[in-house]
Amino acid sequence: MNLLRKLVSTAGFVLLGGAVMAQRATPPADLRDFSEQRIRHQKTLGLALGSFALANIAVGAVAAGQTSGEAKYFHKMNVYWNLVNLGIAGAGLLGSRKKRADAETLADAVRQHENMKQILLLNAGLDVAYVLGGSYLRERAASHPDKADQLHGYGTSIIAQGGFLLAFDLVNYFIFKNRGDKQERLLLSAGANGLGVVLPIR
Repeated sequence: MNLLRKLVSTAGFVLLGGAVMAQRATPPADLRDFSEQRIRHQKTLGLALGSFALANIAVGAVAAGQTSGEAKYFHKMNVYWNLVNLGIAGAGLLGSRKKRADAETLADAVRQHENMKQILLLNAGLDVAYVLGGSYLRERAASHPDKADQLHGYGTSIIAQGGFLLAFDLVNYFIFKNRGDKQERLLLSAGANGLGVVLPIR
C-alpha cells in the first residue's frame, strides 16, 4: 500500500512539474506583451541615444577643426561626451538583444520593469549633477583667465549634454511608469481564475 501511495505521489509531482514547465515555456499573452513592450522600449532608448551620440560626434569633430576659442572646446567636449554615450547605447542594445519576452516569468518581468524605472531616475539625478558640474566649470573661468575659453567651452557643453540627458531620462521614466505600471497592476491583481494576487514588489 505504501509503495502504491509513493508511486501515485511521484506521478502527481511529475505531472505538476510538467504543468509548471509548460506555463513557463508559454507565458500568458498579457505577460508576454508586458515584457515585449519593455524590451522594445529599451531598444528604442539605445537607438535614440546612439543616433544622438553619432550626430554629436560627427558635427563636433568637423566643427572643432573649423572654430577657435570657446567654440572649439565646446565641440571637442561634445565629441568626448558622446563617445561615452555611444558606448552606453551600444552596451544597452547588445543587452536588449539577449532578452526574450517568452522566457520571462511574472516575477522576472516585474523586476525588470521596476529596475528600468530606478535606473532612469538614478540617471536623472546624475544628469542634474552634470549640469551643476558644467556650471561650476563656467564659474571657475572668472578666476582662471588663462583657461577661460576652455572652461567656458567645456562647461557649456556639459550643461547642454546634461540637460538633454535629463529630459531624455525623465521623459522615458514617465513613459515606462504610465504605460508599464498599468500593465503591471493588471498582471498582479488578476490570477488565472480572476482571483486577486498581492505581491510585495516595493
